[in-house]
Amino acid sequence: MISFDNAQLYFRAENHHKSAVWAGFGTEHRKGAIAAARRVLSRGLARAMRDDEAAYVEGDRTRDEFSVYEQSLWMLENGQVADATGNDPIPVLTGRPDAAESTKGPGSDVYAPEALRWLGMTGGAVVRG
Repeated sequence: MISFDNAQLYFRAENHHKSAVWAGFGTEHRKGAIAAARRVLSRGLARAMRDDEAAYVEGDRTRDEFSVYEQSLWMLENGQVADATGNDPIPVLTGRPDAAESTKGPGSDVYAPEALRWLGMTGGAVVRG
């Protein structure tokens, strides 16, 4: 189930190498980022995110839940969640270059690479550190 409490478990220090980054954002902003990330990924996939996944089993390669959490962290890190309501992400001043100045290619400023891996949309393996 996609929830704030489960995101907290996902980003525990013993589970995730960016746990301190996640914890550095306020609770309300993290909740807003989860809501916004869910919406961004749902729109991109043209389907609702699965909220009825069975518990994670070692070796699982795709997880909607984990993709939402990775997307929400990426959005927070990259200044795409400006408030705690989960409204559509809008840029905020973070020191990051504008998307128009990006040379990474189309779409690279919208989705977190880790989120795409959990959706099975890249050739790379999911590595949790």
